[in-house]
Amino acid sequence: MIGAAATIAAATLLTACSTDESTTDDGPCAPAAASKDDGSRSIGIPDAEVTLQSPGSDPAPLRRTPSIESAQRVRLETSSVEASLVPAGDGRQEAKTTEQQLVTPLTARTVCDDESSTEFTVGTPTSKDDELSALLPALDGSTGGLSFSDRMTPTRLRLKPREESESPARSALEQSLISALDYTVPLPTDPVGPGATWRSVRTVSAAATVTQTMTVTLAARRGDVLDLRVDVDEVPVNAIFTIPGSTSRLHINRYSMSGSGTVTVDLNRVFPVGGGLTLRGARELVGDDPDQPLIQRNEFTLAWKRS
Repeated sequence: MIGAAATIAAATLLTACSTDESTTDDGPCAPAAASKDDGSRSIGIPDAEVTLQSPGSDPAPLRRTPSIESAQRVRLETSSVEASLVPAGDGRQEAKTTEQQLVTPLTARTVCDDESSTEFTVGTPTSKDDELSALLPALDGSTGGLSFSDRMTPTRLRLKPREESESPARSALEQSLISALDYTVPLPTDPVGPGATWRSVRTVSAAATVTQTMTVTLAARRGDVLDLRVDVDEVPVNAIFTIPGSTSRLHINRYSMSGSGTVTVDLNRVFPVGGGLTLRGARELVGDDPDQPLIQRNEFTLAWKRS
């Protein structure tokens, strides 16, 4: 049972968030899910099916209760590297490498009277790419929101970059957030303890639609803080690869993508508070000429850090 003092404190917070407009930007919680009505772009995030494999020792429920008493400040770091061997005619192949790297400060506030909704503000992202980096300050102050399922896994991202920002910066921010949310580690609804393992399966649609399987181990629990070990494997749903930014398609001859990492989750926070994942893979794609395949090696890294 909640004590009288705690009840009064919570009520005070709710009242402050609901009546004082100044708390929109710097209050402990968000007065409303503004991103649902302010013209933000809305993007669905695939939910996952979770199957418990072993409950571990001394199992207990994992109840996620996002705090309305303080905002969460984190840095999201993502990097995607693609090294390609591109057909160059006369049987030759040309090597080409592209990388998109972004570090984004985020301040998240749970909606005061709705723990299934979170509003966030974007700080000034940074990048190793000098050309992109010059465009990123215009994103400072961009806003967005998240909707969560009953298990507190994100099901929808809403994003509203500042009007002053340009398309390359907007695209980089959106792709970084979507990529990170696609690798959210779902938690089981069953009670679990140290040593517990569970499997998460979701379908992720991008250039290739893949079935993503996560095998998760609860390495340790310290109160509401969980240390998770995560292994990831992805398998294409079909042989269709859509070239980003176009309707052109290639055939997937071969495909692999897998990796692992550790993620630290605080049951009182919406974003992970530490850790990350690294995935590596390769694919062979074929267009009109089966004798001229496009071969790509891919690496994706994701990290969450307190800020």
